Amino acid sequence: MINVQQTDQKAIFSGALTRATITRTFDKKYRPLVNGKSITLDLAKVNQIDTAGLAWILLLIELAAAKACEITLINLPDDLIKLAKLSAVDTLLPIEKN
Repeated sequence: MINVQQTDQKAIFSGALTRATITRTFDKKYRPLVNGKSITLDLAKVNQIDTAGLAWILLLIELAAAKACEITLINLPDDLIKLAKLSAVDTLLPIEKN
């Protein structure tokens, strides 16, 4: 299960971001996150992610670019970083530098 808490420019994800949780309903509900001028995705509470989760994040990044929405990822779980590197897409992730 995945939960998302939203504010104006931030979305905090918690739970599993996987093939099982990224349903059409989930996708339809959260694609509009990139409809504003900017959005920060906080992934600190994501405890499980797979290639479907990574693909969905990459889709949001692509949609954000098409809509001129600045998207930033913060607090990425180690599993997401490892998966992105393994898939050779880590350079596509707009990770906030501390």
